[in-house]
Amino acid sequence: MKLDYYQKIVKKTVDENIPFTVHFDLTYKCNLKCVHCYVTEEKGEKELSTEEIKSIINQLAEANTLYLTFSGGEIFTREDFFEIASYARKKGFALRLLTNGTLVTPQIANKIRDLNPLSVRMSLYATDPDVHDAITRSKGSQRKTVKAFSLLKEREIKVAINSVLMKENVGEFKRLKAFAQEIDSGFVFDLGIIPCDNGSKKPLTHRLTENDLIDFFSSNSRTSEWEPIEIPDDSPLCGAGLNTIYISPYGEAYPCVSIRESCGNLTRQPLSEIWQAPILKRLRATKFSDLKECSTCPLKSYCFRCPGLALLEDGNLFGPSQAACTLARARKTTYEKPRKATD
Repeated sequence: MKLDYYQKIVKKTVDENIPFTVHFDLTYKCNLKCVHCYVTEEKGEKELSTEEIKSIINQLAEANTLYLTFSGGEIFTREDFFEIASYARKKGFALRLLTNGTLVTPQIANKIRDLNPLSVRMSLYATDPDVHDAITRSKGSQRKTVKAFSLLKEREIKVAINSVLMKENVGEFKRLKAFAQEIDSGFVFDLGIIPCDNGSKKPLTHRLTENDLIDFFSSNSRTSEWEPIEIPDDSPLCGAGLNTIYISPYGEAYPCVSIRESCGNLTRQPLSEIWQAPILKRLRATKFSDLKECSTCPLKSYCFRCPGLALLEDGNLFGPSQAACTLARARKTTYEKPRKATD
């Protein structure tokens, strides 16, 4: 397959291990208490100061990072957010903002417009306020988030609905998709619910079952979308450590949001040193063919395996992931259903 100019750039960042895309959680503090949230604020741990964050931003600029995602927690609970974000823009980063939108006022919307972000993704779980508010455990949160979409669209800011699908809201999928089209918004949904940072698996009680997934795929997706995809033996496990990294509000660096094996702390070690951490080198050196069980699994061509989830839920970064196996079985069943009807 011939690569276009941008794809060539991305490939170069992978080949040369440039931290092209960075996810930076500025805080774990949040004004909502979503039932599925994996974040557990570390009590007594002091979050990075404004100057410490600016110092990290300087290092990212020197490392040729382009895409910088600011998330949390809720980013707008930090009083210094716009000072931080403005500094990052002056450094030339393409910014993505992840927020629940409930704290967006006309004044904040104006400041977001001045940042000229690449996109603003806001969490919306349902068009039905009762369903959404039950998930966030905050009465009136749906109304505030929907209002935020209006405020940002009025200012011609590119927005996207960001939704996690779970037992409570899977029936809202088509309405969310229609709402996104109605307001000319992007629409991103995720079927993945992960354990808490502290190891608690309580969020997993909201995860869709295998039968739920089959019903969802059958009702909302074209069969062709779930066709098997061949995975080359020399494929990397994912982008973690290749051209991406995750930074916590305490300055701790990890391969990604899910792989919580520390690479070092940016308040004590330079990024250049952290980028050569043993876990990152191991991830870079591991190919799909090195996964003894997964590489020979009959479901592998239907699988969206996440190493981080395999580690969090099953304790083995390089072993099977229960969640991925369930999803793969559901994809295979959905794909094969029409075929069986015509045999």
